[in-house]
Amino acid sequence: MVDLLLKNGLIIDPSQGMHTQGSVAVKDGLIASVGDAAAADEPAMVYDLEGKIVVPGLIDIHCHPGEGLSWLGVPADEIGLESGVTLLCDGGTAGASNFETLRRFIIDPAKTDILCFLNLANTGLVSIPEIWCEQNIDLAAGLDVMEANRDVIKGVKVRAIEPLAEGVGIKAIEMAKGLATRAGMPLMVHVGETRSRVPPDKMDDFSRATVSMMETGDILSHYLTWEPGGMILPDGTVYPELEAAQKRGVVLDSCHGLNHFSFPIARLAIEMGFIPTVISSDMATIVRPAAQSLAVVMSKFLNMGLSLDQVIEMTTVNPAKALGEEDKRGSLKPGMMKPGMRADITILELREGNYVFCDGTGGNRMNGTLLLEPEMVFRRGVAMPAFSGYHIPPVYAI
Repeated sequence: MVDLLLKNGLIIDPSQGMHTQGSVAVKDGLIASVGDAAAADEPAMVYDLEGKIVVPGLIDIHCHPGEGLSWLGVPADEIGLESGVTLLCDGGTAGASNFETLRRFIIDPAKTDILCFLNLANTGLVSIPEIWCEQNIDLAAGLDVMEANRDVIKGVKVRAIEPLAEGVGIKAIEMAKGLATRAGMPLMVHVGETRSRVPPDKMDDFSRATVSMMETGDILSHYLTWEPGGMILPDGTVYPELEAAQKRGVVLDSCHGLNHFSFPIARLAIEMGFIPTVISSDMATIVRPAAQSLAVVMSKFLNMGLSLDQVIEMTTVNPAKALGEEDKRGSLKPGMMKPGMRADITILELREGNYVFCDGTGGNRMNGTLLLEPEMVFRRGVAMPAFSGYHIPPVYAI
């Protein structure tokens, strides 16, 4: 007998090419069966999900659940399970010297599963800018921390911002890439400087050199920014380094944030085929009023023309693959053997109405007709309620 049956829902699981009405059965916290056959067992508990969408647990591959460690940090479970997200990946809040604090006081106590990218800077994002000189970087310590915490550290994070470019320069990107390579993990790179572009902008050159160094599986965050360092210009110009990076398998991360996402650039990118590999929130204290939740960010892409299956793929199996976690997460595949695919499941409703979205300090607002609203989330088969937190966003000026 199975423990749990979710019946009559619309199952969307891009990892299996599945878009069908049916049921999901859970036993011992693992996916037992999916589809029509799942209804055959006599379950201990049944949820009738007619009119709802059943998807693998959502994954936010770039956010900052570091409340108490950095001023950017937000409570993990508020942006995690309570928002319908079963896995958060911290985007470099901690570095080698304070990672233990992140793990002991944030990662381990959280109900939501948390993985992370280790910041190249010793102290992560405790203060910004985080790297002024090479003394802010300790590669040996970084490698030691990564080796000791491979269960939660999944890569290296560096921000290709102006103080870095003017200080350590491109050598810092080389150091970050070298550290990631030695650990056998991907590199995550932030591009975009929060100021007006001054053509020809030196930050564009710095980003182009940086992106040229990125390899298959590395993650380019904020590639939809309009700012200096962005790879797609407001006039539609696309730097060739972006196309080359996409072709060699660099992961394109939409990474909303407050200051690094633009509706016009996103529309241009989609039209030209630079579709996100993954959708993430970059959730932080200053980001919450604009991004609101991962589900709201997904809704923005729905209203810009991506399909429901696409945005679910970009927040389930694709981030799972980017993190090397596809054997545990991002899918509703039944577990053929222990430990099998864990029963992390998000229940969504696609609501039609009149909704207003913003892109933060990009300064643009968008009226949309679709909102993805989390209704419930299951962590290893245990249920709890979830909400998008959608609200009419504030008006931002560039």
